[in-house]
Amino acid sequence: MTVSREEVEQMIKEGKSLKDMDFSFAELDGIDFSGQDLSGAVFTGAEIRNANFEGANLEGAFIADADFSGANFKDANLERAVLQRVNLRNANFENAKMYRVQLMVCDASGSNFTGADMRQSRLEKSRFRRAKMDRADISHSNMRSTDFQEASFIGTKFSHSDLRKSQLQKAWFENVEADQVMVYGKKPWLEGSKAELDIEQIKAPNWDD
Repeated sequence: MTVSREEVEQMIKEGKSLKDMDFSFAELDGIDFSGQDLSGAVFTGAEIRNANFEGANLEGAFIADADFSGANFKDANLERAVLQRVNLRNANFENAKMYRVQLMVCDASGSNFTGADMRQSRLEKSRFRRAKMDRADISHSNMRSTDFQEASFIGTKFSHSDLRKSQLQKAWFENVEADQVMVYGKKPWLEGSKAELDIEQIKAPNWDD
């Protein structure tokens, strides 16, 4: 039986535990889960758009076929959480703890991952178009067949990662840490400098005169 919004809000008001709770197919748009312990919770098919998860604990949570677009996960703990086929468009994961997160076949276009700890994560076949990955640590991760078109990587760490078959067109790389990265073709970043800075393209015609 699907839990109702009224039941969830009453549990929060009474300070009851939400740990390991089943929120499958719940409709909880805009709900305030900030600071709540949701570790081990299940959100299959849930609709929780524009909700507030700031500082919440979602360690080990399972989220599949759900809509979390516009949600705020700032400073939240999503370590070892599993997200599959989730709408995360325009969500905020600033400074989130996402160590060993599995975020697969998800759409996180336009989302903010600034400062997120995403080490040893699995991000395969997901979409991060126009996402902000600045200062995030995505090292030792699997990002095969992931769409990073027009994403921003400023001060990002992604050494020892697999970026094969990823789409990196118009992505911006600046001052990145990218040692031992597997990628097909020419790497579109220059360590310690701005991406696609080709002196032959920008210098004046009389440069050598």
